[in-house]
Amino acid sequence: MIAMRFPRIICLIGSILLCLNLPAQDVDRYGGVYHPYRHGDLKDTPAPRGYKAFYISHIGRHGSRYPVDLNYIMHGLGPLTKADSLGLLTEEGKKLLHGFQKLDSISREDYGMLCELGAAEHNGIGERMARRFPTVFKGSKDSIVIVCTYKTRTIMSAANFLSGFKGYAPKMKVGFFAGEKYYNYICREDQAKSGLKVAGKLSDKMSADSIDFKAFYSRILTAPSRSREITKQDRVLLETCFTNGTVAAYLGLPDIVECLTPEEYRLASLSYNNKMYVSHCNSLEQGEWRVHLMDTLLVDWLTRADAAVKGNSVAADLRFSHDVGMMPFYGLIGVAGNEKVTDFLHAYDVWNSTEIMPMGANLQMIFYRNRKGDVIVKTLLNEEETSFPLLDRGDRVKAPYYRWEDLRAYLVGRLSPR
Repeated sequence: MIAMRFPRIICLIGSILLCLNLPAQDVDRYGGVYHPYRHGDLKDTPAPRGYKAFYISHIGRHGSRYPVDLNYIMHGLGPLTKADSLGLLTEEGKKLLHGFQKLDSISREDYGMLCELGAAEHNGIGERMARRFPTVFKGSKDSIVIVCTYKTRTIMSAANFLSGFKGYAPKMKVGFFAGEKYYNYICREDQAKSGLKVAGKLSDKMSADSIDFKAFYSRILTAPSRSREITKQDRVLLETCFTNGTVAAYLGLPDIVECLTPEEYRLASLSYNNKMYVSHCNSLEQGEWRVHLMDTLLVDWLTRADAAVKGNSVAADLRFSHDVGMMPFYGLIGVAGNEKVTDFLHAYDVWNSTEIMPMGANLQMIFYRNRKGDVIVKTLLNEEETSFPLLDRGDRVKAPYYRWEDLRAYLVGRLSPR
């Protein structure tokens, strides 16, 4: 689906804020990895005199989407359907069941696919990149390279990105590639599944200690003491109301999250945030091996950047991936907001998935060169200037512009010793 003008986009975005019982600030703060894309401050610190942008290295998450698959929403639809068959649902419980049924209904044949909002997100990111850094696409370099995982939503994201981009760089040649081999170095989720159980157990305990599940089940079941007849884990049903409910809300279906109190939504988000951190970031529990799964991506990043600096014809390398590939990559390179290492319980103190990894999240390194051939690099996180706190050393090495030789040496040092 190539992006056009979407008349429903304002309505879709508004639905997540205006149709909820939750205060808008709660949704904005706690939407987590399911929050629709929002870019950061687009202001640019002027580059030092004589430097012009000539190359961009980028990785982006797919945009806002439908639920991944039916199995995912069955964590809510299954237990609630069973409760309904047992005559256990209150009116609130019936509303919750109806919300999951509607989500399933509109997602059939679209499970895992980009939605209209996601298409518009990437259309905008592509357009802003081309308009913001025109010298990259009007100089001697004449091509861009796009690589995607084999998932349709990343391919659709790249296509919509390109649609917004091409109007401002129409002469660029485009190499467009997708497949499992790209998944195997820009995402690598399959190699990380062994670590998910660790985070799940920690999340179970945190939820049990902080969430009043008795109050939650009392609202949706006529006999809350029989909750074990519909689910084996208290956390799972409430968590899926947060995850799938947030997705449903930006699809225009607020019923699911309306069944959560603001406090339940917040606590479910914190637990899920910390679970994602331990599963995929540089955590004390398992970050050492998890982030180094993305050494493959960092090596590719460095190799392609070196080729661009040496003078190949590529103006931009654009990669389209998933949160489960980008979270460990961010931890590996230590970009701001991802550089600190802590444990599950304190994860939210140092890592905020709503700000860092919403739908459409992206990282861009913009390379500049002067007439002497000196190269400096500025990095954008969700289109906002960012830094590498572990690299900053007084005035000699300081954000937002780093000498490529300094940044490159730092990134090489983040790779696992061989």
